[in-house]
Amino acid sequence: MPTKSHERQLTPDQRARIEAAKAKRRTPEARAEVAKIRETLDREYRETGTIKAAGDAIETEDMIAFSRFMFSLRRERERLGLSLADVAKLAGIDKAALSRLENGLQANPTVNTLARYVRALGKSLKWGIADEG
Repeated sequence: MPTKSHERQLTPDQRARIEAAKAKRRTPEARAEVAKIRETLDREYRETGTIKAAGDAIETEDMIAFSRFMFSLRRERERLGLSLADVAKLAGIDKAALSRLENGLQANPTVNTLARYVRALGKSLKWGIADEG
């Protein structure tokens, strides 16, 4: 059975922990829980045509801050003279997906997607927190 390149770099202890986590997901109880969740989502989709996202909606201030962040990425891309196609190729992200992201149509990208976009611009993400208000 072929192994993935990152698996060859794991220590025996790391491999054991990964296998233990996988085994936990394979228990009859875990499989029953996944089936129950899947059934609930399937029923909701059949009845409404959509699946409501869990959790609270994003706060307006957070959406505004994220929109400003995305605008700053777009502005930097343009300042560097890079097209969407250029960044898509450099970041390994679909051009249409980048366009949706820049235009606010993808409001919940993964950290990986944002990091790849930023690295394609020759930058890095910097995380921090600030007091509200």
